[in-house]
Amino acid sequence: MSQISPTYKNDKPGGVPPKLKEYLDVNYFANLQNIELSNPKLLVVFSGGNAVGKSTLSKKISKKFGGIVLENDEIKDCIVKFNPNYTRDERNKLTWQYSTDLYARLSDLTNNGLIIRDGVIDWYYDRILPMFKAEGYEIFIIGLDLSDKKPIELIKSRGDKPTVSADRLIELIPEHDYHKEIFRKSYTPDVILNDDNFNDDNIVLSKLGNVFANLTNK
Repeated sequence: MSQISPTYKNDKPGGVPPKLKEYLDVNYFANLQNIELSNPKLLVVFSGGNAVGKSTLSKKISKKFGGIVLENDEIKDCIVKFNPNYTRDERNKLTWQYSTDLYARLSDLTNNGLIIRDGVIDWYYDRILPMFKAEGYEIFIIGLDLSDKKPIELIKSRGDKPTVSADRLIELIPEHDYHKEIFRKSYTPDVILNDDNFNDDNIVLSKLGNVFANLTNK
């Protein structure tokens, strides 16, 4: 697989070190909300940039429908606690290894098939979505199509995170736009939020609710 953008990684799925995998299963996955519930298989993903409200919306979806939120930043935070000496590149690689390993094991770990992936799908959609489709998951895509200024405003408002700075996220905006364009050539979002309806969560909850209800009633 070619390097299609400056920070795109070609790391193989899985391969997480066993001790770290065990640590993250106990200290990350076991502490997630709603893993004890039973729901049909539906993967909710976001197409759009970082720091534009995905986490807030993911929590609202989780609360309303009883889904499990998977967030790479939380995995990275746990990896830092496991070994604070890892470099950023090492943390990113280990996060990819663990998350892809986890995707393949979800059906064995929980009966809750409603998974909300709190992260941008655009970059590695061709490597992630097939994992879920192979396990029988339906896919629901939330598109975040904001103006050029809005993401910068939101990133600056949120500020730095423990594993990434606001400046770094702003630097990545052109790459995010590039990967989003590629993703949209293969997939069309089920719902799109823009500057005008960005804060209207009911648009997403209503459309997702219809999909979820149809799957539940099958």
